[in-house]
Amino acid sequence: MEGSARNCSKHDDVDYDLVTPVTLSRTETILYLIFVSQGLPINLLIGFVIARNRRLHNPRNTFWFGIIVLNVLNIFMTVLKMLVVYAAQPGDFTCLLFSAMTGKPYTILLFVMLLATLDRYVAITHPLYHRKHVTVRLVIIVQLGISVAVFFLLSMPFIFGWIPLRCGFNLTLGKWTMLLRSILVSLCITAQVKVYLVTRKYLRQAEVQPLSIPMQQTAFMLKHHREDLQRPASTTAAESSSSLSVANTHKNAPFFVHRRNKTVSKLELEASLTLVVGVLSLCVITTPMFILYVALSICQQVGGECTGMTYSIPYVRQAALIHAVYGPLIYMIRSREFASAVRKMLRPQSARFDDINYF
Repeated sequence: MEGSARNCSKHDDVDYDLVTPVTLSRTETILYLIFVSQGLPINLLIGFVIARNRRLHNPRNTFWFGIIVLNVLNIFMTVLKMLVVYAAQPGDFTCLLFSAMTGKPYTILLFVMLLATLDRYVAITHPLYHRKHVTVRLVIIVQLGISVAVFFLLSMPFIFGWIPLRCGFNLTLGKWTMLLRSILVSLCITAQVKVYLVTRKYLRQAEVQPLSIPMQQTAFMLKHHREDLQRPASTTAAESSSSLSVANTHKNAPFFVHRRNKTVSKLELEASLTLVVGVLSLCVITTPMFILYVALSICQQVGGECTGMTYSIPYVRQAALIHAVYGPLIYMIRSREFASAVRKMLRPQSARFDDINYF
């Protein structure tokens, strides 16, 4: 291991069959500092703009706000880990807090991503129902409920004393958490593929016949909120009800008919890009952790030497930090709605024609 690794679990009483020490090499520390310095400002900026701008108060951006909060928690866990390694004493509350919290924010994030994808599916297939029943308040309540439920579920072994809370990474709990994450990732990928197939089906229909009014509304949502079709590992949420309310089907229908081929091709390309980026990012981030935990389980079953795998876990876990930077960065780059909100905050009296999306 490069550099002199330090850890908060430099005790003789640590059971290394169950707990691995919290360590950081110089390389890891540098990477952590880069992630914190880049990820924290980006996430705080997006969260501030969404909370400040009333135009962004819709279900889609409410899901994004939940993802931003979880990204900040992941970054907080990174800072907490550095405090544990370089400042905490053996048995400190800081180290126990880190051990109790580790793995939970990212697992909750996967749940929110799954809910956001399902919400997007409902918004595309049943836009009028989504407009009427899916509200910002409902999205907030659902996200809070899921977060509390998942946190309690993953904390049950510590709450009921099934697993002792010690300073370090508990391998037994880590295996079960990884199993849950694998299921969630599989469901997220399946949901994203389903959303892509439904979107492509509607767009293919639009190539051969004029759109019906509900389909015009769906197409307007896809164009007006182009960023929703770019779903990173940190996932995009569903088209909001506000996008439907601004769709004037009488004005857009004739124009869309004349521009149908060009517009539909562009939307289908963006939908394909959404699928590739979303699925690829989930696989790159989650697959190494899953493979390592499966290999570790097999190694322990056959009684082999598993020390190398055990000490590789902290390195593989760092892939989860990619979500905290990658997803928000893509959102900032591609979201016209977000860019428009930022411009209006900086120059309240300014108005630009490219803030309005036409077919």
